[in-house]
Amino acid sequence: MSVLPRRERRRQAGRSARGGIVSLAGKTPQRTVGSYWPYATTLFDYVRRAMPITNPLSLTDDEVYAVSAYVLFLNGIVGEDAVLNAQTLPQVRMPNHDGFVSDWAARARN
Repeated sequence: MSVLPRRERRRQAGRSARGGIVSLAGKTPQRTVGSYWPYATTLFDYVRRAMPITNPLSLTDDEVYAVSAYVLFLNGIVGEDAVLNAQTLPQVRMPNHDGFVSDWAARARN
């Protein structure tokens, strides 16, 4: 058990988990929540479908919002006291929001 206060442990964990946009620049880019995903709603969907690993889809929506808020906080995207819900989550602006381009070829509409 660490002798560091809980807040200090979270701050240090956040430093190592943080993967800002610069983590994509280089020979071995690191795809993290903070550097890769263009939408915060993608995080919500992933957490809802995958957590906990031993019992996926068992978290309530409020629990998924709380986990999402914590991960976004660790990545420096939202503040420590951010409250996420169906209205506020889509408003979160991800650092790499404009870094994605469509690979799909334009197609004619009928």
